[in-house]
Amino acid sequence: MPQVPIKRRIVLAGAAAAVASGPVRIARAAPGRRLPQRGVNYDTERAVWKPEFVRREIRAIRRDLHCNALIVLGSDLGRLMRSARHAANEGMFVWLEPRRFDQDARTTLRFVASVARAAERLRRAGAGIGVSLGCELTIFMSGLVPGADWRERAENLGGPAGEGYNERLNAFLGRALTTVRPLFGGRLTYTSGVWEEVDWRGFDAVGVDLYRDASNEATYVQDVRALHRFGKPVVITEFGCCTYRGADRLGGTGFDIVDWTQDPPLVQPGYVRDERVQARYISELLDVYEAEGMHGAFVYNFIDADAPYSPDPRHDLDMAGFSLVKVAPPESQLGYARTGHWEPKLAFRTLARRYAA
Repeated sequence: MPQVPIKRRIVLAGAAAAVASGPVRIARAAPGRRLPQRGVNYDTERAVWKPEFVRREIRAIRRDLHCNALIVLGSDLGRLMRSARHAANEGMFVWLEPRRFDQDARTTLRFVASVARAAERLRRAGAGIGVSLGCELTIFMSGLVPGADWRERAENLGGPAGEGYNERLNAFLGRALTTVRPLFGGRLTYTSGVWEEVDWRGFDAVGVDLYRDASNEATYVQDVRALHRFGKPVVITEFGCCTYRGADRLGGTGFDIVDWTQDPPLVQPGYVRDERVQARYISELLDVYEAEGMHGAFVYNFIDADAPYSPDPRHDLDMAGFSLVKVAPPESQLGYARTGHWEPKLAFRTLARRYAA
């Protein structure tokens, strides 16, 4: 029976607060100007991984989508670095985001260090490259909050079991900074959740996953503007929307409309595919980021080859995904595993116009 994919987002009220000081290493973007870094997320966690597909996709990200930066995320060092090299060869700045879901601090830090060493070799070869020390570790790494998996840890965040998680998070990030700085001479950030109160003093940029939904719609602009309080350049490491009516009100939790207990999994009844919702959401948030002088913004996600499109709403897993492109069902002649074929969605074309302007 298929396993529920680890597809993100926990929406919690309130913005994070943190201590801010130290040198600013990247110039702050001027409000109302183009984003210095315009990119997408490229997730290497997928069932089908073929180097020729990856090379074509990253070429399309640069040449057709007009990105000048890319976040490459995943748990396989070889996949991360292959993707990073392709992106660097296309002239993009690359943020590497190592992930080791449900592993402990020692295992996580060991992997982050291995990524930092590999990134330094690429940096010394002339690539523009940075490293994130992790993603929303309070829920995705074991040990900071009790729980067997990310769902249990998310449930425990606001209760007595989660008390003190920010102190434990910052202690880990402090160790990570001490470990990585001697290994890597480029920019460092961390991909934070809005519930995490990160001490940003040792980082070169603030990184925040910031989805808009019904709970923060009224304050979203102010929340974005407030990120400058840390005195660092700000990168929106994730934002995006699923592809159905009402998904814009759910933000990062929009993926949760699939019944994964069924085989094959089924989209729950009542949802209507609408690519305009996704495209409009992305364009509106880009307006905010440009107006508020963000350093960079990265749409989640370029492709999800494990969630194919179907004309039958019950089987349209792409509808429940954040990807900018859609893939055909595996049984079709254009199945991704055989052909690597994908088609741009309306959000792809909208983003390409924005990034090329």
